[in-house]
Amino acid sequence: MTALDTATALAPAAPAALAAPPESANELRLHLRSPNHVGGFVDGGWWPRSLDLTVELPPLLTAMWSDGYDVFRVMYNLTAWDPAPHSLSVSGRRVKLGGYRLQDKASISLVGDGGWKRVDLVVVPPHTDPVVAERALTLAGLDADPHRAAELLDPATEPMAPGTSDQARKDDR
Repeated sequence: MTALDTATALAPAAPAALAAPPESANELRLHLRSPNHVGGFVDGGWWPRSLDLTVELPPLLTAMWSDGYDVFRVMYNLTAWDPAPHSLSVSGRRVKLGGYRLQDKASISLVGDGGWKRVDLVVVPPHTDPVVAERALTLAGLDADPHRAAELLDPATEPMAPGTSDQARKDDR
């Protein structure tokens, strides 16, 4: 069992007051660090609704392209996702998909056309408790967070300090 699975399984049920706000079924659940931030192991977090890359990648890639990221290839762990084709056409663009057994199961990498620019995203498992998932996304989007992808759900399951809210964490970005 990975750290992500453990954190998800051990997450306490959230009281109604702490529940994540309702969201649109089409809303992309993505938090990115500021583009000029250097350092850290991840560049943001993504919470897909399923493990089907052919369904989940088009909205993610469209958002990344809209934000100025030129994604040409997506690298993922073969065992963490449903089987996927070798390429995908999104908005008229062909994107190569590469599944690797050694890729961190808790991350997905979006690689630019030249191969030099890469965005590493923490993948919050689809079945994660919404409160834990939102905290993990917030932590993944913080410029100063030093966690690796597989470690991010652990602090997300910890109780908030008195007087702190998830919104306060987001505002600290």
